[in-house]
Amino acid sequence: MTRTRMTKTRVRKKKLAKILKWAGRAMLVSLAASAIAGTKIGWDKLKRSPDFKIAAIDVMGNKRVSREEILYLAGVRPGMGIFEFRMSAVVKSIEEHPWVRKAAVSRELPNRVVIRVWEEDPVAILTAEEPYYLDAELRVFKKLIPGDETNYPLLTGPGLEAVERRDSETIDALKNALMVWGMAGQSNLFPTEQIAELHVDLALGLKVITTQGPVINFGEDNWEEKFRKLERVRVEMGDRFMGLKGLDLSQQDKVVASFFKPESETGAETPGEAE
Repeated sequence: MTRTRMTKTRVRKKKLAKILKWAGRAMLVSLAASAIAGTKIGWDKLKRSPDFKIAAIDVMGNKRVSREEILYLAGVRPGMGIFEFRMSAVVKSIEEHPWVRKAAVSRELPNRVVIRVWEEDPVAILTAEEPYYLDAELRVFKKLIPGDETNYPLLTGPGLEAVERRDSETIDALKNALMVWGMAGQSNLFPTEQIAELHVDLALGLKVITTQGPVINFGEDNWEEKFRKLERVRVEMGDRFMGLKGLDLSQQDKVVASFFKPESETGAETPGEAE
């Protein structure tokens, strides 16, 4: 075989190899496209199957939020396809309810959906022009409306903006106020039923406004020691305690009590001190 014929043969083989190579790639692409199309057709058929229509929806963990409210927010209903909704979108929608702290959604094939919610648990009410619920981290989560429960410690003084921006001094002062509330919750001598309001002043400290008795000034620190002083004064004064105008516990070495003047007398109230 001459050199020229050998060269032509090599050229033909290279061309044939290249043609076969591209033909193989085209076949793979065609097969992949067919597989994708088949998968899509199968998935569409699966979504429309009556076997995967929602027959039951379980709602769990809700106490304050009704089942109807949760289902309305979720947009999930019996009869729709169990694959016709995005779980992340449903969770996001449910968590927009002010009472819902967290939500989770799951599919139990072939036809059941489970929705679980974790609701907010108020620890106090902040009155800053309008009343707001505070959660355990002292974050505002809901403005009160008529019918909402009000049997929580009432905090006054700080503005809404300071609480929402998590001003550290404000948050610490609110925590201290709730600490005193907690002590009253354990006390038989000065229980929480006698507290109408906990007034927080960043400059002057904490004042406890009682339901029928004196305004009690706790000042800025030593909460437990001052609460014990309050209990002792309560015992020593007996019924006269509720007739006080004010009780100052802010000083470490003494307690200052102020009294209303009898109606027959004029002038300011009379202060008194106790060691």
